[in-house]
Parts: sequence; C-alpha cells; structure tokens
Amino acid sequence: MAQKLIDVDAMIAALDSERRAKNLSWRQIAKSAGVSPSTLTRMQQGKSPDVNTFTALSRWLNIPAEKFYMDKLRPIQGTQDPMAVVSTLLRGHKKMNPKALAALQELVNAAFKLSKELK
Repeated sequence: MAQKLIDVDAMIAALDSERRAKNLSWRQIAKSAGVSPSTLTRMQQGKSPDVNTFTALSRWLNIPAEKFYMDKLRPIQGTQDPMAVVSTLLRGHKKMNPKALAALQELVNAAFKLSKELK
C-alpha cells in the first residue's frame, strides 16, 4: 500500500481561494477553523500540518480530507479539488499583475459556483 502524504500546496490554495471569495484575512480563517495563525504561515512555507489542524481545515473548507492526499511519488490524479488546482496554478504565475490575478480568481470562482448551481 502506498504511503499517503498531505498535499499542503493544494490545501493552502483551497484556503486562499475561500479567503478571497469570502473576503477574509488569514487570521480570520485561523480563528474560524480553530487553528493558530502561525500554523497557516508554516503551511504557506510548505510545512505539513498536524492531524488535528489538517482535520480542522478540511472541515472548515467542507472538502473531504482525502482530496488533499497524494502518493509519495506523485499526486493522485483526478481527485484534487479543481478550484484548488486552478488557484495553485494562478498563484504560481509570479509575473502576473496582482489585480489581474484577483480578477481571474473571481471569474473562476464564479464559474465553479454557477456550475454547482446548475447541477
């Protein structure tokens, strides 16, 4: 059986997407989820959360924890939250104007929200 690891980047991307959509600060997310702000900072630096933090954040996001698992060698294909993937790709584009990035994320958020409503 393959060892499962947490895809911290995907979780941070999902948190950032929710943060932007709800116009929250990272501190507000931490308080609402019941975790420390410094833990979110460490996660943004690539550190894995402990199991309690991971569970709290998965619940806060309302995304099943297994969506943030990856194989030791490669991410599990087809199971990542699409919004988290899009957000990660957009944030990784360092040369993009921050206002343009925010506008694209809002557009993508709106499209995903609409697609959920139409189901």
